[in-house]
Amino acid sequence: LCRDLTNVMGEQEWKETWYLFDDQKTEKVSKADFVHIIRALGRKHTEAEISEITKDMGDPVTMDEFLTYMKKPYEGPTQQDLLQALQAFDGNDSGFLKQSELVSLLTTLGEKMTEEEVHQIMKDVKVDEEGKVNIEEFAKYLCTPVPSMTPNIEELQKQLAS
Repeated sequence: LCRDLTNVMGEQEWKETWYLFDDQKTEKVSKADFVHIIRALGRKHTEAEISEITKDMGDPVTMDEFLTYMKKPYEGPTQQDLLQALQAFDGNDSGFLKQSELVSLLTTLGEKMTEEEVHQIMKDVKVDEEGKVNIEEFAKYLCTPVPSMTPNIEELQKQLAS
């Protein structure tokens, strides 16, 4: 959800992720795979932004086009942006939202997540005895880079199949 991940990765990690989709090393992937690659690398664009980014690209997309795109600054949401968005739903300024409210927000607003995706996230989130989640901790969790820089190919293939 945040831009922080792409700031810690470099061209080598980008190429490693590219080749998970271009296993024949043709230096070309479909536009759909290009979108999967950039999202796996932390670029969380809306569908409208994806359309704008890819409108002048060929299909298939070349590795050169991909690397050119990845070298551009990513202006996605920051942890502070996410925190402010979540705080807007905290009517009494308690610093907490009910877990059920978070599930509802994430599955119904903006770029909607599936309930399965939200429940996967919620497995790793601390919920207090009243069923509430600390907004600041939740925003930090969502914006913390994944320790492994190379995506799990089996997991990516499962995601693509669904």
